[in-house]
Amino acid sequence: MSKPIIAVTMRIHGKQYVVNQDYIDAFQEAGAICLLLVPQGKKELEILLDGVDGICIPGGMDVDPSRYNQSNRQSDPIESEIDQLDLDVLDIAKEREIPVFGICRGLQIINVAWGGTLIQDLPKDLIDHTFSSKNNQRDKGHPIQIETVGTLFLLFGHETEVNTYHHQGIDRLGEGLKVVARAPDGMIEAIEAPNVIAVQWHPERMAEHRLFEYFVNMCRKNG
Repeated sequence: MSKPIIAVTMRIHGKQYVVNQDYIDAFQEAGAICLLLVPQGKKELEILLDGVDGICIPGGMDVDPSRYNQSNRQSDPIESEIDQLDLDVLDIAKEREIPVFGICRGLQIINVAWGGTLIQDLPKDLIDHTFSSKNNQRDKGHPIQIETVGTLFLLFGHETEVNTYHHQGIDRLGEGLKVVARAPDGMIEAIEAPNVIAVQWHPERMAEHRLFEYFVNMCRKNG
């Protein structure tokens, strides 16, 4: 059985293009080959995405609020080249019906690409959604309640614990997206759509990689 090819959009740190090794390790352990995408023209991305079986939009910096028609209110840092890379890749994915897996910022920019908006800085009276980064707890954060429809319920049941590293989240949900999990404070923690699954936490940092295994199998069937 051939290994599915998963394209992963890279990030910028200083003068370097980077990707967290945890993503690559998780995909390789699940039986996939990774193709890394850097910012470039959409025509070049279309060529690179020929034959790709799936796409991962990983975590990273904040999305520029101008992308959802808002002024900047505590969105920092932002990187316009990365926003454009993710949005171009998502546009191609929609056109070609390529499966997409979004993680943290990935969930947020998927929501923006589908016409939604973001909360730029979460209210302080909510659960501490930066708990895992503050406490160096890769597997600990808060519980989420999972809807009985969709992929997450099949994988985790009604509830599971996730880590949490974010200060932004979904405000207005994008058109065609479905909420499939929330935190106890009501924050949207996972969304799905045809060919799309996206989560607000960082499953690549957790001990078990069930979501990666599911997505790779989904891409294998799609290919």
